Amino acid sequence: MPESTLTMASEISAADFKDALSRYTDVIVNLSKNKTQKEGAATLEELDKFRYQYAPMNFSKNTGRNIELADLEKLAEWKVRHGTFRPGLTKKIGSNTNEEIAAALKDAFDHYSTNKDDIHGTIEKLRALKGVGPATASLLLAVHDPLNIVFFSDELHRWLVSNGEKKPLKYTTKEFEDLFSAANTFMARIKCTPIELEKVAFTIIQESEPVKEKKEKKEPSGKPPGRVPLTEAEKAERKYKPTGKPRGRPATGVKKVPSGKPRGRPAADPAAKAAKTAAPKKEKAEKAPKAATPKKAATPKKAKADKPAPPEGTKKRGRPSMSESPAQGAPAPALKARGRPKKAEAAPEEVTKTPASNKRKSTATPSTAGTGLSAKRVKA
Repeated sequence: MPESTLTMASEISAADFKDALSRYTDVIVNLSKNKTQKEGAATLEELDKFRYQYAPMNFSKNTGRNIELADLEKLAEWKVRHGTFRPGLTKKIGSNTNEEIAAALKDAFDHYSTNKDDIHGTIEKLRALKGVGPATASLLLAVHDPLNIVFFSDELHRWLVSNGEKKPLKYTTKEFEDLFSAANTFMARIKCTPIELEKVAFTIIQESEPVKEKKEKKEPSGKPPGRVPLTEAEKAERKYKPTGKPRGRPATGVKKVPSGKPRGRPAADPAAKAAKTAAPKKEKAEKAPKAATPKKAATPKKAKADKPAPPEGTKKRGRPSMSESPAQGAPAPALKARGRPKKAEAAPEEVTKTPASNKRKSTATPSTAGTGLSAKRVKA
């Protein structure tokens, strides 16, 4: 069915709904044939029976049984193979333990039993498990209460909320709340169960998509990889066979007649060579001397204008020059001698009188005094 004739949820009748529901099994069978699976893994048909028959009968709120890790992994595998593939989801789900799963499910389902309108709170409590987002949490809640909760699938959201348009989802709790509200309105009009609604939406969306044919695997040829080795006959054909012709450029067929002249440049005639050396050399014409270019006349320098004399009574700045003579009647300035000033000579009395404290003390010991021997040379 092309997308242009897609039957929308707001326009479908109860009869068309039942007709689409009857085609669900054929869609799953064809989808299972086109999808590849690992050897020994369960087929999509087997996983679909586990989701819609075995799980609601054994893990709903009426049975009281808890979902264990093996069951949760099987539901996650159905989710990624039935709808959009999510790489790494099953690995994250497998990192949970049975104790963690039991505690999270008990906390969420106890909250749901007393607060059925608080879907947001129940979903958030289920998200405490590793790898469980709003979509997987809705799957667990749909297994727990299959008569009232729908699974948050891409196909159901596209058919009910997006009017058949393929829009990217962020998979938030708010998006599931919008889907949950639209599903309740639809089920009240058509009088169907959440499981039937999921199957019909999946059937209509899958039939509107182009059929993807499964690529057939090439059968192995049995030949080893790489280039096929040549046979002996092929090697003999490719082997070089001499033609019998000489190597190099082929001859033109015309033989050159020897001229009898020696090879190289011919020797010069000795008589012509002697005449050439005896001939006088041509004198080179003398070059005329260059005319001297007149020099440019020097431009006279501008005379400096005489500065006006300073008014009387003002002093010139700076040190006065030596050439300037002092004014008449003024004493000549005393000239200072260059270098360090000499020390003042002390009085004769002060030189002879030396304080006793400044006199040098004798280091001679009493035993050596007057002997002329120093203390260092006397042995004990």
